[in-house]
Amino acid sequence: VSISLHSFEANAAGDFSAYLSGCTDFAAAAKKAGILSDFRLWNLDGAATRGLHEQNDAILAHLHRVFPGAWQKNTWVTSLIQKQSRTAASAALGQTPSQPKVPNRDRLELSGSYPCLPNRLQVLETPEATQAESNLNPAAELRPASEKEEYTAEDALLKQYMKQYRLDFIQEGDTWVLGTSKPVKLMLESQVSQESLDAFRAQLEANGLGDTIDWRGVQEDFLHMDLRFDNADRFATKVDYLASRYAILKDRIQTQYTGGQMAQELQTLDTLYTKAKEELATSYADHIGGFYEDLGQTGAAQEMRESVLETIDRKADAYTTYLAQNDLYGEITDPSQPWLKQDDGYMAARLREQAAGSPTDASVQATDRQAPYDTEDLAFAASYAKDLSQQLKHPAWDTYDTKANDADLGKALAQQYHSLANALEDAGIRAGMSTLLKDAFVPFLDHYLDALDEKIDQNRDRVASKPWQAGLIRTEYIHREEVYRAFALFS
Repeated sequence: VSISLHSFEANAAGDFSAYLSGCTDFAAAAKKAGILSDFRLWNLDGAATRGLHEQNDAILAHLHRVFPGAWQKNTWVTSLIQKQSRTAASAALGQTPSQPKVPNRDRLELSGSYPCLPNRLQVLETPEATQAESNLNPAAELRPASEKEEYTAEDALLKQYMKQYRLDFIQEGDTWVLGTSKPVKLMLESQVSQESLDAFRAQLEANGLGDTIDWRGVQEDFLHMDLRFDNADRFATKVDYLASRYAILKDRIQTQYTGGQMAQELQTLDTLYTKAKEELATSYADHIGGFYEDLGQTGAAQEMRESVLETIDRKADAYTTYLAQNDLYGEITDPSQPWLKQDDGYMAARLREQAAGSPTDASVQATDRQAPYDTEDLAFAASYAKDLSQQLKHPAWDTYDTKANDADLGKALAQQYHSLANALEDAGIRAGMSTLLKDAFVPFLDHYLDALDEKIDQNRDRVASKPWQAGLIRTEYIHREEVYRAFALFS
């Protein structure tokens, strides 16, 4: 873990003593866990950094008190860091280096005999296995099911395998508690061996998944449907996922059941679908719609919410129509893969893949235009709101240069506005959304100048505490009239 000590003084923020004590307290605790901490401390002054390291002596004195004894001087510890990082990571996950052709065993087991907790943790033998091949992308692996653009047969196999290790909860009154009727086995995907997967695949090929719909799995997959700025770029993916999963399950229920059983299963599906749909629409309205309302676009949140709801329903109808006109299940001809037809998550992925670009897919883009905004409008607005919000949080314009020409800032913002107009046209965004986004840009400009002035306030505070920096960094607020004139001239 790398920790900067010098940057705190350079930024003149808060209580330095508390920060330094926090850093060393963390390092001391981390050391006990086998984690190496690296403190960074500049000790060379140049013309531009003269006087920025006045706390170095106090910092070193504090470090010697916390870490007494002789310090060994070293030039670089990359190999040591990498080695300890690997060791610590393996220890945290309960892993040891893999050995070939040995099936994996459970690392942990919980059994119900401890008086204070419903289960007692027992450490079992360390698993030894040949790891399954995987191109691990941590960011992608942590995404919920509704944000993953691909779902292959291998993904389906691993997911079905991991269902063996789901925790079982039972309802007691108004609360849910962990069931103790059987030991709870804990397993990480990274601990699953290729041998175990192959053996599980053989079981599925022989026995299938069965006709019972895994409603718990559906419910878990419909979690985290909310849209925020950090996942705004995946709005269209979420819509497609929810709509296709609904269409596949509805088709399966209507094919597999009759009478009261069919009605009950459809009611369960509609309840889960409606809840997920409402979560996506409401979160979109709150975050994306609310952002544009803050930029003066009154009513945007409600119109966007209504559009999201209608867009999902119309997309689901289009997928249902495609299923009625095409034999999706007949395309799986491998006699060893009938279990995939019973995996509604996998079949929904195939539906999205097959229907993309089809006449049915094109028709939904026409029909959902009855809503205030269509799928493309909403996806564009979400992505653009994310970009603007990041620009407000981290304004990139130079607020240190004392000779800056603020007219250049106005020109740069005019160029950004032109880029927006071109992007709207290239993406085929309809007039209603196009007008909203353009109208929001001038209020955004004001917010952006406010953000720059806040950075200049920090410059002023720095000069107040270190007068020698006066004249070296900008302390005058943005000349807004110059910005507005240049923006009007070039836009």
